[in-house]
Amino acid sequence: MEHPRPTEATAKQLYGSSLYCAFPDCREPHIEVDQNTGTKVCNTEICHIHARRENGPRWNESQSSEDNKSEMNLLLLCRKHHAVVDDRRNENYYTAGLLKEWKATQESENGNPLASDDLEAIAQTNVLITAETVTLGGEGGAALGAGGGGGAAIGPNAQGGRGGDGGRVHKDGRLADASALVPWTNVLRNSPDNRPPGSGGGGAPAIGDDAVGGRGGDGGEILVGKVDLEEGTYRAIVGRRARLPGEIGGASYLARVAADGSTEPIGPKVGGALSGDSYLADGTPEIDASAIQTGVRVCCLAVVGDATIKDGAHAIGRFALGAWDVHEFPAEIVFNVLTAVTKQPEERMGYFVSLFFNGEEKARRAVGAAVREDGLLSTSFSVPIGAYFENEGRCSIVAHASGISLCETAIEIRRV
Repeated sequence: MEHPRPTEATAKQLYGSSLYCAFPDCREPHIEVDQNTGTKVCNTEICHIHARRENGPRWNESQSSEDNKSEMNLLLLCRKHHAVVDDRRNENYYTAGLLKEWKATQESENGNPLASDDLEAIAQTNVLITAETVTLGGEGGAALGAGGGGGAAIGPNAQGGRGGDGGRVHKDGRLADASALVPWTNVLRNSPDNRPPGSGGGGAPAIGDDAVGGRGGDGGEILVGKVDLEEGTYRAIVGRRARLPGEIGGASYLARVAADGSTEPIGPKVGGALSGDSYLADGTPEIDASAIQTGVRVCCLAVVGDATIKDGAHAIGRFALGAWDVHEFPAEIVFNVLTAVTKQPEERMGYFVSLFFNGEEKARRAVGAAVREDGLLSTSFSVPIGAYFENEGRCSIVAHASGISLCETAIEIRRV
C-alpha cells in the first residue's frame, strides 16, 4: 500500500513554518545561497513521521491517506538526519512520538516567509508534481545488476542525468555477458525492498535553468558458478545496499562458519558499486598534473559538524578535531567535509573526496569546481559523505584526482 504524495500547498505551508532542520541542535537552514551560482538551494527534505509506503519507517496501517499526506504528519530534516531517522535499525529510538516533539519545537521558532526562488529551490529537492503518470527521479535498475536510470531535468537548457553502468558478470571465473543471468532471473527476481539484487538506484531529478539530472547508480558485480563444498555450515554474506551520500555498495560472498561463530570467505568477493554522486558531470575533466603545475590546489580538508554559508563564505559552527565519538556500533555516519580550491584553471575542473577505513574505500563524492568571473575558484565546498561502520578505528579522508592525492586528513572513530 502507498499513500499519495503531499501536495504543493502542503509543502509551502511546511517550509513557511520554520527555518532549520528539526533534528535537535542541527542548524542546517532550509534555504541558502550557492556561492558559485548565486542561486538558492534547498538543504532539507520532507520526512514522513508515519511512512507513506507500507513497511516503511514508523508505518501506521490505521492512518488514512488524508492524514498521511497532511502537514501534521510531515517535518523537515536535512539530508544527513533524514537518512539517520529513516534507517529501520534506528526505529526503536526515532519513534513517531519523538519526531512529533521535534516538529513542535521546530515550528515554535520564527516562520519563514518564502520568496519565488525559495519555492524553486524547494521543488528541486522535493518534487511536488502529483500526476500519477509523471516521474522525474530516475528509476532503479529493473534487472539483476542493472544500472539505475538517470534523473530527469526540467527547465531551459536542462539535461537529463546519465544512467548508471550495469555490473560486470563473472561466470566460472571469467567475464560473461548478461545472458548468463537468464536462468536466475525468476529465482532472484526481487530483494526484500522489491528491487532486483545488485541493481543501481535511480538518479535524482533537477529543475531550473541549465539543470542536470543526477546520474543513476551503477549495478553491482554478479558472480555465477558452482563450487564444491565440504561438509559444514556456510553463510551467504550479502553486501549492504548503499544509502548514504557517496556510499559504495558492500561486497557479497560465501563464507564458512567456524565453531566459534567466526566466518571465513570461500572463493572471491563480489564488489558493490559506486553511487551516482561519485561521478563528475559529463564534460568535467579531473584536475591533473598540468593544472597542478599552474598552481591549482585542493586544500583545507577538514571534517566539520556545522557549515553554513554567510556573506558568500562558509561559516563553521564546529570542527571535528581528529575524532568522531559514537555511542553504539554498528553506526551510519555522515561527515561534512570542507575543502578549498585555489587558483583558477583554464576550464571547469573537478576532483573526488573519498573515505577509507582499514584500507578499504567506503565512499566517494565528486566535486565540480566552477570557474568564477572574478578569476578565482570558489573558496570552499562542503561535501557530505557517509559510510557504515561496524566498529571503531581510524579512517582517512582523501581528496584526489587523476590518480594524484591532493590532500588527506585522518579521523578516529571511537566508542564513548
